[in-house]
Amino acid sequence: MLLKDVVEEIAEKVPNYLSPASIVRKVTQVRDRLLRQSGGAQQQADTVCTAIDLTAGQSLYTLPCPPGNVVDVDMMWDEEWRRIPLRQFHQRSMKPYYYFQAGTIGLVPTPEQDCVTGLKIFHIPVLPELRLTDMNGPTGFDPDYDMVLVYGVLREITNGRDAQEYDAKYQELLSGYQSANSGWERYEVKERW
Repeated sequence: MLLKDVVEEIAEKVPNYLSPASIVRKVTQVRDRLLRQSGGAQQQADTVCTAIDLTAGQSLYTLPCPPGNVVDVDMMWDEEWRRIPLRQFHQRSMKPYYYFQAGTIGLVPTPEQDCVTGLKIFHIPVLPELRLTDMNGPTGFDPDYDMVLVYGVLREITNGRDAQEYDAKYQELLSGYQSANSGWERYEVKERW
């Protein structure tokens, strides 16, 4: 579905309720939340890598995405790549690790030497916000499950019985989306003896 189709579906179900600009804004919010909350296999499949040069004595670096989008962090440590864990509290016994602080990523221990592309941050890409000028384009979400966006917005903008009905449809579609993107192979084994 194109963005205009998603907006039309929402407007049909709740006529004269919100402006198209407001609906597009809410579609963006629901889409981004769904992409952040997708299963591990989907996150791994859709990641991009941002490489950052390490500077001796510098422990904080600008984060290329929101902290919730980070899937994995690798650092050059003793001339080999190591996956490092997230720790939000100072832990003297565990090194190396990374932490988030006000839009930055911090490294413990602080790098002792410069290293070109010594830090790799694997993250879910940050999609641009949808706008009214994007109506003839895709939503940026799985095209087979765009109705998840429709019902995701409808459950947020309505209340009472309608909200419950839309939430039930949303949960049903979300379950199908998560199942399709879980990364688990679905097959049947038939044994013959």
